Amino acid sequence: MWLVVSAIAALISTKAWIDKPGKNYYAQLSMGLWALTAMIFVDHVIGWFLEGAEGDFLEIGLEPFILSLCMLIPILAVWELFVVIDRLELRKNANTNEEVDKEISEEVA
Repeated sequence: MWLVVSAIAALISTKAWIDKPGKNYYAQLSMGLWALTAMIFVDHVIGWFLEGAEGDFLEIGLEPFILSLCMLIPILAVWELFVVIDRLELRKNANTNEEVDKEISEEVA
């Protein structure tokens, strides 16, 4: 279940990045989610082979689903932090540009 949920999240973020490249750090979100998916895949493969290649490859149930959501939360939190910081920097730069424009117009007048 972890693998499926992380792969779906990675596909959705990649689609968002393709639709709106360069906005909201979708590329970084996609990279983080694909890295999570790759790590989970490697974990599943190694665990499956260590168990003798028997049993279920994917666990299905409420507990694996909740665990997969818990693994997505830190990636989404870091991505949200980057977006908020970017927005604050844009707002700060816009205010600085307005002040510079005022000073220039006062000097010209």
